[in-house]
Order: sequence, then C-alpha cells, then structure tokens
Amino acid sequence: MLSKWLTIPFALAALVFLFLAWEQDYQYAIYIVPSVVCLAVIYALSPQIDWWWYQKHPPELDPRLRKLLSDHLPFYQQLPAEGKQRFRQRVALFMIANEFIPKGMDSVPEDVKGFLAASAVQLTFGMENFLFDRFERIVVYPGPFPSPQYPRWHASELFEEDGVLLFSADHLMHAVRSPQKYFHLGMYEYGRALSLCYPDLQLPAPPPDIWEQLEKVAPFTRNQLEKWIGLPQIDPQGVSLALFALFPVRFREILPDRYRQFVLALGFDPVQGIE
Repeated sequence: MLSKWLTIPFALAALVFLFLAWEQDYQYAIYIVPSVVCLAVIYALSPQIDWWWYQKHPPELDPRLRKLLSDHLPFYQQLPAEGKQRFRQRVALFMIANEFIPKGMDSVPEDVKGFLAASAVQLTFGMENFLFDRFERIVVYPGPFPSPQYPRWHASELFEEDGVLLFSADHLMHAVRSPQKYFHLGMYEYGRALSLCYPDLQLPAPPPDIWEQLEKVAPFTRNQLEKWIGLPQIDPQGVSLALFALFPVRFREILPDRYRQFVLALGFDPVQGIE
C-alpha cells in the first residue's frame, strides 16, 4: 500500500532526530515534530491515498478467480479482451473497497468475495462509478441465517439503516454454478441497492403486472423465489434487474420496453456479444 511506503522516510527521520536528541543535544527533539505530524496526516488519509494508488495501478485478480469468472459468468465470457480486463480490475478494486465480514466461519472464501463483487460490477459496468458506497459492509454466513430485522431463517438481506448486505454463501455459489436452477442473490440484493446508491438513475418503476411478466423470463415463480430467499414480499425491482443481467435475451423478448429503459439507465446492453 502506498500509504505505508510514504511513512518510511518520516519514521526514519523521527528516529534519527530522537537518537540525536538523546545522544547529543535535546534541542534536536524539536525536529521530531514535523515528522510526527506528517505520519499522523498520512495515517488519517491512508484510505484515500491507497484508493488513489489502486485506481492508478489496479491489481490483477488471482488466476483461480479469473478462471472461475471465465467458467461461470456469461457476461464476462462475451466481453472483448479490453472489456474483460476492465471487468477484472473493477472486481479487484471492489474487493479492496468493501469489508467482507464472516459469520459462522473463519473467513469469507475468495470465490464468494469475487462473485459478490462481480454481481455489483456487472450491474454498474456501463457507469463511471461502480461502487455501492452506502453498502460497504458485506456480511457472509455459510448458509441461511436469522437477523434482528428478520428473525426467520433467510438467505440474503439488505439492511439500509446500517448500510449492510447479508448473504448465504451456499445459496450464492449454488446460483453461480447452476443459474437455471437457483436464483442469484448477489444480483438481486445489488439490484435492490442500485437505486439507493444512485437515486438519479432513470430506472422505470415496476408495472402492476410485473410478476406475471417476470415469471415468463425466469425459470422461477414468485413463490419459488420467496421460498429460496426465505422472506415474503420480495422486491420486484431487484428481481427485474437481476433477471435483466442473468437472462438478458429472454428479458428483451418478454419486456422489450423495460429492457431498453434499463439499457439507457445503466449504460450497457448485456445482450451484445451473446447473440
């Protein structure tokens, strides 16, 4: 991290003047103050300094995670080489910018981090800003979990008041490996978070018959989705954005007007390169 490297000369200077003050003349101690002030400023600004550095020098994803994206993410597969690199860099930056909090396990697996990041990056791929600043804490459980907001066992949650997203790792990875059988909760929750983080997006409101239309797009019924998530009253806008990203060809066939509105709002067309 750049901030740690920047501290080295000031730390050395402080040590040198401390030595001189101790061994030769106490008046050298005054020269320690500027170094300490600089160290304090660097420490206070270290997140901004490091983020600036990472944006200028984006890290590359681990080869194993790159292969998982190539094997299990159709949107990534159809991107040109330059688009693939941009996608990988954004995933890596997203993983750095967010705090992944394990619950019921020692650490969050890298593949779970990667596919949660990829969900957010895909939805914002056509936008200049791809982060979800209001939801920088991501809590991951091995499986379904209860929470203070929803005591019943469920597989994902958006808790707006605390700016937290919660996920079942097992449910997420089932959907990654078998998208026709299991609904992708990463896409769903980030679809819900999208309008909260980007209120100026011109996303169309769901029409009264939205569920009838969505059930024609997805291989899941509304009832099946409620059972899979474990909560009633699931968000049709979140489901719409998830299906737009996951099944774009079918979504365009069933909901052409809504598809065009999503394309205009998000700045990318997920069908391009698939056909």
